[in-house]
Amino acid sequence: MASYARGWERFQGAGLQVVGISVDSPEQNRAMIEKLLLPFPLLADPESRVIREWGVLNEAEGNIAKPAIFLVRPDRSIALSYVGGDFEDRPEDDVVFAAVG
Repeated sequence: MASYARGWERFQGAGLQVVGISVDSPEQNRAMIEKLLLPFPLLADPESRVIREWGVLNEAEGNIAKPAIFLVRPDRSIALSYVGGDFEDRPEDDVVFAAVG
């Protein structure tokens, strides 16, 4: 998330809005925003409704979200879809920013 914060202008320039979603509480998300100085919101989904709907719920690891990133263009088409297999499986920054354009 910190690298996405550093690349904030690139997302904005492409007309993309960055939003994080986690099973964590609003308080935990607020603390993460403050710790990492994130310029984008982290939304709380403690009941995993959105996380389940997007197919990234990891039931095998205690109903947490798999690391995932979806870049959705203003026309609602998907520029990038990446779902990691475990907590450490995340796309390289170059992959994400190449999809931003």
